[in-house]
Amino acid sequence: MGRLEDLAIHNANAARWELNEALTRIASLDEEGTLHDKDLGRIAYAYQRLSWWHQVTDLTHDSEEPVDGGTALLTVRQRAQQFLINARPATNGGLFVLAMAESRRGGARAFLDATDKLAEALALPTDHDTRPHHTAMPTSATDSGSADDHRP
Repeated sequence: MGRLEDLAIHNANAARWELNEALTRIASLDEEGTLHDKDLGRIAYAYQRLSWWHQVTDLTHDSEEPVDGGTALLTVRQRAQQFLINARPATNGGLFVLAMAESRRGGARAFLDATDKLAEALALPTDHDTRPHHTAMPTSATDSGSADDHRP
């Protein structure tokens, strides 16, 4: 197992710990009678963050075709981005449905934020980055022109 796989497991465990903390807090607040909506929101948000990390670890530990940590991370990032772009607004179902939709978006956004620098480091150079700079002089009359015509 590589460093990225270890990092994914570490982040999934951190998200799981945060979810457990929120659940423990809910139990004590319920007993005290001081349970508020923000406490339930913390659980939903922590659960959604955990679900994105679970997708990464599921891909790296697939019994049939496991992938490396970098591929898994980039794949799940793409899913999260597509989710944020294509998610339909919740218009029916009341406040609970709206709150859950918001927690799903928040979890996806948190996952993307947490993996942003890793994704930049894993990204392959673009074609523009790998092209050599062409500095040769024009070789024929059709190639000649002003110096401004030959910007890279």
